[in-house]
Amino acid sequence: MKPKIEDWDESFLDIEDYQAERALTNAALTAIHRARRFGTDFVVEENGRVKSLKPHETAPYEKSFLEDLDRLNRKIADLQAKQPNALSLNETPGEISEVI
Repeated sequence: MKPKIEDWDESFLDIEDYQAERALTNAALTAIHRARRFGTDFVVEENGRVKSLKPHETAPYEKSFLEDLDRLNRKIADLQAKQPNALSLNETPGEISEVI
């Protein structure tokens, strides 16, 4: 199992991009946990082919997703520290009376 990783120049990505990637990673982890809980298969695509994994076969994928999640959380925290007043995904500005 080797995740498909492409080298990008991340200079054009902002905090919302990383938050969206984190949401997708969390969704994949949730799917793995549900597959284990309900005894169903977890489906992945590798090398252009669909692969169905039994719940006990998902550990390497879970480990990879957890590592990605840790990296994303660090990157988001770093960007938030650089822009402490910037709004994050799903955040809204305060009431109009607070802004004025």
